[in-house]
Amino acid sequence: MSGLAGRLARAIDRAEPRGTPLAVGRSLLAAASLLTVLLSSDSELFIRTAELPDGMRCTGVRAASLWCLVGPTESGLPVGRTLAVVVLVLVLVGFSPRWTCVPHWYVAFSLAAAMEMANGGDTIAQVATMLLVPVCLGDDRVSHWQPVLRPLAPSWRGSAFAAHLGLRAQLCLIYLGAVTAKLMDPQWRHGTALSTVAHHPQYGFPVPVRDLLSPVLGSYWSVALLSWSVVGVQVALALLTLGRRRHRLVALVLGGGLHLGIMFFMSLPSFGMVMIAVLVISAASVTSERRAGQPGAASEERNRP
Repeated sequence: MSGLAGRLARAIDRAEPRGTPLAVGRSLLAAASLLTVLLSSDSELFIRTAELPDGMRCTGVRAASLWCLVGPTESGLPVGRTLAVVVLVLVLVGFSPRWTCVPHWYVAFSLAAAMEMANGGDTIAQVATMLLVPVCLGDDRVSHWQPVLRPLAPSWRGSAFAAHLGLRAQLCLIYLGAVTAKLMDPQWRHGTALSTVAHHPQYGFPVPVRDLLSPVLGSYWSVALLSWSVVGVQVALALLTLGRRRHRLVALVLGGGLHLGIMFFMSLPSFGMVMIAVLVISAASVTSERRAGQPGAASEERNRP
């Protein structure tokens, strides 16, 4: 136990989850939300119902969200959209992670909180941007695209290390939840679910693609193999995201392929971008590199989280 505690203490002391993967992930998260804000009308973002005449959920803590604060008025809606776009563009270009991480989380929270029809990507982005706050608050770079020249301050290393672990745990729970839901559905267990998904009126495959794949979709064993393969990949992703870096890189390849397929076949670009962004960040090395030639470099490389 003391050996494990010692390794954990050394890993925290060398915690450095910043770098290109963090930059790519943050920019992808911002781009996903930006697409939602720019390409959706007010009526699409906030669907009015008898229960929600303004189309917004503004009860409880949701009342603190951006669109609830500015109000569902002709002047308030453009103000909320403009503020969200400004924040997301700043994050997208990489400006000052320390000063944009909390506004980024707030915009992600506001989208997920206020929209009645928030999709899974919006909710995941809300949690992911919150977990990135402890990492970015200690980042004094002008841009997250700049190389890391100075280590994190000791006061931020523990929280940054814990936040990266939390992000990986979030991914594991997402995929385990997806697997559990599929195994509870008779169509997934029987192997026919992918055919139903392909013909879904809202999220189904584009008609030209569906026509092209009709021989495959018309074969039970082809559909069953593909359906069960999706479940198998998600089980693998849940396990790999908790492993060492080489395992997480495998998860990035598998998950990237899965979500690119979902983006193309099911027309869910925002959800796919969010999931790929979190996979990219989780695949990063969480500890700083030792300089070549330093004692213990090879052994610590093998033990890196």
